[in-house]
Amino acid sequence: MTIPDDKQKKSPVDRFHQILSNTPAGDKEMDQRPNSEVIARLPKKPGPSDSSVESPAPPASDAQSGLRLNKSTLLPAFWTFASVISIAVNIVLLVVLITVLRGLGSVNATGLGSGLLGGLYTNFERMDQARIRTNILVQDSIPLNMNIPVQTTTGITLAQDVVIQNARVKISTATFNIDSLATVTLPTGTFLNVVLDFSVPVQTQVPITLNVPVDIPVQETELHQAITGLQTTIKPLYCIMAPTALSLSGVPVCR
Repeated sequence: MTIPDDKQKKSPVDRFHQILSNTPAGDKEMDQRPNSEVIARLPKKPGPSDSSVESPAPPASDAQSGLRLNKSTLLPAFWTFASVISIAVNIVLLVVLITVLRGLGSVNATGLGSGLLGGLYTNFERMDQARIRTNILVQDSIPLNMNIPVQTTTGITLAQDVVIQNARVKISTATFNIDSLATVTLPTGTFLNVVLDFSVPVQTQVPITLNVPVDIPVQETELHQAITGLQTTIKPLYCIMAPTALSLSGVPVCR
């Protein structure tokens, strides 16, 4: 900003010129020299052509002022325009989404509660009440290394004649009595009762093939806690959508 010439601060040369021009008549030293000679000897006031004196900054042009004005007003206008466009695009996308969902029949709150949430809750309940049924095929070999004791009484039939040496024979009749050692022959087909008492060593591999049926209730497994946790998670929203919903056993869900 420039300062008018009449309000500019006076330089030391100007003030000195003014002092000389206003010097009192009684000053002897100044009276001995004319004012013109003293003024002539003083340094000259620097002019506009002197490079050591800074020239005042030129006033801002109209183009620069207009550029600053455009920058200060263009950005708010740009952001306002961009915000309006963004809001308009979001509204259009929302309308399209609602239209598509209405076409699919998924916007109805009652249908959502009894359809999607109701299906989830009911299927979780069925999973918790289900049973794991299957057959497990077991094929393996069992090593055996043992002694099997045998203690029993059984009957046998002689397949051939059996001769018993030094058998004591007792015969008592009315006429004679015999009690002495003799050789006895047991004929083929003689039936005898015998006592068996011995151990049978067993060392072998026994192959086994088993079909093991399995029936496990899900409620007795670790899945029960996970399934009931999912039911508890969706239950509040399900009760909002369908307050009168019933479980598989006919008990109200929202109680």
